[in-house]
Amino acid sequence: MDEKQDRMRITVKQGSKVRLVNIQDIIYIESLGRKAVLHLPDETIEYYAKISQLEEELSPYFFRTHRAYLVNLLYVDSYSRREVVLKNTDSVLVSKYRFGDFQRAMLQITANNQIKKL
Repeated sequence: MDEKQDRMRITVKQGSKVRLVNIQDIIYIESLGRKAVLHLPDETIEYYAKISQLEEELSPYFFRTHRAYLVNLLYVDSYSRREVVLKNTDSVLVSKYRFGDFQRAMLQITANNQIKKL
């Protein structure tokens, strides 16, 4: 994981409770109406948020593959033109209009991680 990403957190408000969630723990985010659902390895967190705002906040580690999904690029296991399979075996849709940009984002994140491992 990237050092900057390790330090980054998002604030999740659920009623009167406020929680800080490390972004490296988020596998993907799903948009359900006016709510965002954070999918973590051992739980899901649902709260009111706009996926477009989260997309802006979490770039470049996350990519919006579809209007309803924002995936953590470091959790991508495999992908095709139609779907992305994540390391937790969940799969999410990829819009045909976003596939080229998604491929470029994957190449960039993979290259950055390879350089850091050297």
